[in-house]
Amino acid sequence: MRKALQAWMGMGVAALVLILVAQRRAELDLWQAWQTAEYSHGIAVVLIAFLLAAQRLKESVPVARPSWLGLPFLLIGGGLQLVAHLAAFDTAAEYGLILQLVGLSLSFLGRAATAAMVPAFVYLLFAIPLPHLFQANLSQDLQLLSSTLGVGVLDIVGIPVFQEGNIIDLGGYKLQVVEACNGLRYLFPLMSFGYLVALLLQAPFWKRAVLFMSTIPIAIGLNALRIAVIGFTVDQWGQGMAEGFIHDFEGWGVFILCLALLFAETWLLQKIGAPSRFRYDYLTWPKGALIGNVSPQPVPAAAACLVAALLVVAFGTNRLEHLPEIHPQHESFAAFPLSIGAWNGQQGYLSPEILDALKLSDYWLADYRAETTAPTVNLYIAYYASQRIGTTTHSPSNCVPGGGWQIASTAIKQVALSSGATLNVTELLIRRADAAQLVYYWFDERGRNLTETTMAKWYLLHDSITMHRTDGALIRLVTPVAIGEAQPAAEARIGAFLNDIYPELKRFVPE
Repeated sequence: MRKALQAWMGMGVAALVLILVAQRRAELDLWQAWQTAEYSHGIAVVLIAFLLAAQRLKESVPVARPSWLGLPFLLIGGGLQLVAHLAAFDTAAEYGLILQLVGLSLSFLGRAATAAMVPAFVYLLFAIPLPHLFQANLSQDLQLLSSTLGVGVLDIVGIPVFQEGNIIDLGGYKLQVVEACNGLRYLFPLMSFGYLVALLLQAPFWKRAVLFMSTIPIAIGLNALRIAVIGFTVDQWGQGMAEGFIHDFEGWGVFILCLALLFAETWLLQKIGAPSRFRYDYLTWPKGALIGNVSPQPVPAAAACLVAALLVVAFGTNRLEHLPEIHPQHESFAAFPLSIGAWNGQQGYLSPEILDALKLSDYWLADYRAETTAPTVNLYIAYYASQRIGTTTHSPSNCVPGGGWQIASTAIKQVALSSGATLNVTELLIRRADAAQLVYYWFDERGRNLTETTMAKWYLLHDSITMHRTDGALIRLVTPVAIGEAQPAAEARIGAFLNDIYPELKRFVPE
């Protein structure tokens, strides 16, 4: 029995090590995400989840009975890891890591122990960043909502104000509610904290549900109040009140106020109905055994199959990282023409910092004019010979808010080409203060004309398996919409340029 127990423990440790090694890329991505303001609580979530799991086991001291149910979780988690690698979709691997930990628990500790630790596994989800596209859309919506609510507060206190999108016009000053003020850096940490408080509170389910769900309006409402306070102070004392130390201090003050409101709500809920208490001991390491007796057959089927499956996953991931790819020949973008038809261009260059972040294989950036005094059309082509996690095309819709622009409208547009064919593009009208620009972009993925990131990810997964190719490009055109200029005039200009340069693209972006 002692030898069986030692074998069981040894395989459990080996399985955990294999999971961590196989998922090392996901772990690195998580660590980088935890350095950002929105997910800086991630490290604390992992540590607290570990304490929660230990305390939950201590309460029941379950018997360890290895279960076959762990294998599906393990294999699904491994499958998500492969999808993440082939489709350059890092979030899939991060969720797959949690599924594999659940599978590890089922296969070595059994159903009872895993059921006891479910709150800890759920809490780990708060350490996982949202998919980039979803977070970008959420950020834009929260920027607009926070701006609208902030303007409402300023109206109430009698400050004349005008709102255009996420621009707040105070007359003498214009405030732009940028991505850093969208409220996500309050919302995500506060939701994780709200879940923890609700879990520690020994009270009826409805109280705990109300406590957790209230974190959303608290975060959004107080972020809008922060914007209103900035607007008020700027109106009274000038633009400096929206910058530097004062701006950062207001941010920390708002988050502390969020926590104070959450604790006040908790105190109020405790006064309603039956008495309740906090389980502060959940945040400490328990004394004594966490697992009771071990099943008489701890080693055989489930544990052995688990280790075998983990070996397959770890080996398969290593092989995928060295999978041969076909890299089609294409002309270097250094030879891209600056004169195309009636258009003459001036080449631009990306900074070393941006190049280091984008990890491009090749690119082209230039401003073109048809006439000396005519508005320019900016052409940007980002080409990747191989797309993997961290080196893949990015949707301009995700980057626009980071530059302080607000997306006023978005649509999928069909552009008629001189050849008689049509090209699908995503059309964005973006605004910042009094400036406006028209943006066309699409993804050229191995000859496919795609406008959506999700479809680009799907075909990347498909083609990496069937064609052994992951090359692709983002093509983006931008032209200013001058004050007094109708949008159709800008559309005609950018459409004419697109017709002239499109035949040239096929020399540089392989099909």
